[in-house]
Amino acid sequence: MKTVIITVPMKPTKEVEAVTYPMDGNKAMEYEKPVRCPINSILAKTLQKDEQVKVIYILTTGENSECEQNKNTYIKELECINNETGAILSFDTIEIDFEPTKKTYNKLITDLAEKIPDNAELYADTTFGFKPETLSLFCALRFVEEFREAIVQYIVYGKVEFNKETRKPEKPMLYDITSLYYLFKLMGSMGASSAENAMETLKDFFAM
Repeated sequence: MKTVIITVPMKPTKEVEAVTYPMDGNKAMEYEKPVRCPINSILAKTLQKDEQVKVIYILTTGENSECEQNKNTYIKELECINNETGAILSFDTIEIDFEPTKKTYNKLITDLAEKIPDNAELYADTTFGFKPETLSLFCALRFVEEFREAIVQYIVYGKVEFNKETRKPEKPMLYDITSLYYLFKLMGSMGASSAENAMETLKDFFAM
């Protein structure tokens, strides 16, 4: 099953315009319409009729968090995209505290490991969310790859700059950062007889 993991921003997305994201690298994955949730542009190019797709939204709770409203905005956007395709969408949510603590990491990792189905094709969007989330997400992906026969297909990051005068978004770009996850895996499993050999392994990785 295609499984999509999205870190949801805490600030209101209604303040941010939808933008069209050029794709860094694989131009075949570019979507010509603007989106607020960057990975929705990838899904617009990959959803297939009648396929089962599970979307897991990671919400960071807090007194001033608007994650719930943003999640609903993202769902409406994806459902609109899917009207042209006809995939079978289901939605799930993980809520974590806005606290970089062991308890938070444990909840995020274990909840993801439980909610990601066996043999999943994994897509993830790390554009938003607080910084420790990405490390926790990588740990969860590593777990389900090892023990659930999941496959990581795409991890993306949507970059937007804001004009100093108008505060309008400009220079958007969607980056495929899946290689960063595989570097994470490599560092965790690297075996070498010396630091020099390990460095050569790293150089070979970046040369690919």
